[in-house]
Amino acid sequence: MRPMTSVCRPPWQLAAVAAVAFGLLITVAAPVAAQDDEPPANRARMSRTLAAIAATPLGAFTPVGPVMATSGDDPLLYGFRLHYSTRSLPEQRTLTSYGLTSKVQIEGGALIAGTIGFQRADKDICLEASCDEDRMMAGLRYSNNLVTTRPFIKLPFFSENDATGTAALEFGAGWGNKGLGEKPHWTADVTVPLSLGVGQYIRVVTFATPSIAMAWGTTDRRWSRGQRFLLGGGVTAQEIGQLIGVTGLDLSVGVQRVFSRYGTSLGATVSWMRVP
Repeated sequence: MRPMTSVCRPPWQLAAVAAVAFGLLITVAAPVAAQDDEPPANRARMSRTLAAIAATPLGAFTPVGPVMATSGDDPLLYGFRLHYSTRSLPEQRTLTSYGLTSKVQIEGGALIAGTIGFQRADKDICLEASCDEDRMMAGLRYSNNLVTTRPFIKLPFFSENDATGTAALEFGAGWGNKGLGEKPHWTADVTVPLSLGVGQYIRVVTFATPSIAMAWGTTDRRWSRGQRFLLGGGVTAQEIGQLIGVTGLDLSVGVQRVFSRYGTSLGATVSWMRVP
């Protein structure tokens, strides 16, 4: 089983980080709420900003819970994730995404992740017969843990393993190739992942990921830029692979909402992490 050593702090610090994060993100996102008036990019009927976010790993894939905590005594943590996510569009159309992420952490420091992905839409989504219904995408993320609390909440069925919380800070960048009648898109985001986990043998972690994203791209000759507030969340079963004899295997299910029409995506992720 992976080690769980980490810097522990009182739970009030987790609440303080959460309150500051939500306040800043909502303040930054508030002035751009009117951007839903942008014209649809294609038959997906998404605004241009949402189309750009959905074309990169940030919006294409649902968020994932934190990895099991390690300490500075561990020289290396590495692993992989397989992503699947789907977004419902009008007239029973869908936008489906598949991805692979590799992660590395050195001596308990920041976690660095790189993602490549493939996205496919229904064939009748394009306005022009010559356009592609799929695209490639890629992204990078840098995550650093801010707070890990001491055990502070007793939960039913987990009386011997009080719940602990974490808060982190993430910076991300993403790219989506041209497709669906659109030109390439780019995104950058700041995310504050929050989690509450309980258990030892198999650890159950609920998490939330408020973030603010900036998107760039266009569907015609005019360059466009926009911002959106995103809120994701879900549940991760850490070390669930022990049930089948595989150490380091996690399973996550999640949802993410971009505050725009057709902005909800659902997904699942299988992760494998290892400390040599």
